[in-house]
Amino acid sequence: MKNFEEKYKLIVKIGNALHKFGCSSLRVETYIQDVAKHIGVEVACQVTTNTLNYQIEDPQTKERQVILQYIPLGSNNLGKLADLHKKIREAFKEGHDYETITQNIDMVMNKKLIYNEFCIALAYTVIPPAFLGLIGASWITFSFSFLMGFITYLITKGVKRFNTSKYTIEFYTAFMCAFIGSVCKYYIPELDLIELSLASIILYVPGLTISIALEEISFNQFNSGSGFFFNSVMIFLKLFIGVYLGMSIGTFFFDLSPDSYINELPKWMHFFALPILSAGLGVVFNTKLKDLLIGLFLAVIAFWGPMIFQENIGWIFGTFISAFLITFLSIILSKWKNVPPSVYLLQGIVILVPGSRLFMGLSHQFNNDPIIDNPSIGTSGLLMFCAIVVGMLVAYSTYYPNLDNRDEVI
Repeated sequence: MKNFEEKYKLIVKIGNALHKFGCSSLRVETYIQDVAKHIGVEVACQVTTNTLNYQIEDPQTKERQVILQYIPLGSNNLGKLADLHKKIREAFKEGHDYETITQNIDMVMNKKLIYNEFCIALAYTVIPPAFLGLIGASWITFSFSFLMGFITYLITKGVKRFNTSKYTIEFYTAFMCAFIGSVCKYYIPELDLIELSLASIILYVPGLTISIALEEISFNQFNSGSGFFFNSVMIFLKLFIGVYLGMSIGTFFFDLSPDSYINELPKWMHFFALPILSAGLGVVFNTKLKDLLIGLFLAVIAFWGPMIFQENIGWIFGTFISAFLITFLSIILSKWKNVPPSVYLLQGIVILVPGSRLFMGLSHQFNNDPIIDNPSIGTSGLLMFCAIVVGMLVAYSTYYPNLDNRDEVI
């Protein structure tokens, strides 16, 4: 690959594909630096949630190209991200030419989803009851969460047909689920409406995005980090306002009884709920089955890790150790299986991050009987985020003693 035009076009194509499949801005930048070393060019790049800017120079010919791009916000597609990673690794290892590498990237981008619509609908249906199986609920609320999960799938598929849906899908889903939940509660007063609404939209709670934002800010990636952070804030606001309006309209039309949190689910439910929740997330994020099963091990650490240390050392230390183990093991497993660490990291961190905890704290706005009776829930959520971010940073620095001069990043 001697043509400079081929080199910079390849870098742009790889960067766009990584961003599209949900690779964080920090990892896109470091990945591009790895690719640049292989093809013999120098690259200065800036990646944010919506932009990809490159300055590419050939040190021998002194040719230079500056490219500024505005691109849509990416979405997590871990199956395609893993395939793209392997194709690029194979291409440079076997010395493929530009045309072959480009065809391989196009093949990955045009590849169909691993799971069919039935599997995706089933995943949406079982995620809410699996979540309730972990935090506790009454049997009637648990039973109705299956229906609400399927309704969430139908709303998501319907809203995505419109061009502006990517900006409003969280609001419409939260609004419709809260209103439909209000109708159900009118006929069945024993339902816990707040908990049912939260379980219905738990897939959209941006706990992972906030953790990525704090992680990137910790690495001095202020542009992309602040972009992810404010994107998370906007998603929280859309979910909160959607649930609030849905419940307000439902209360206006129907005389609803107050909610009361009752946990009737046995402890052994955790052993079924956790793998189901982890598998459901894997299907929604298009994770390969073999990677999904490996990621389940990290999900176990995420759920039971903080509990082990809660009584003796404290839940903050437990959260820190869990985040460290999840990140460190995801790096090791990714090297072993030749996939990006985020393929395994996501299943563990999504369960560990306190996004749902913060959203449950908003129940104080609706009801004097919150799902979690903790007046300092906002502070505890912030401390959990800090423990997670520091745990991830320590894991990275442990595996890569010099974070700025390591040979391979992804």
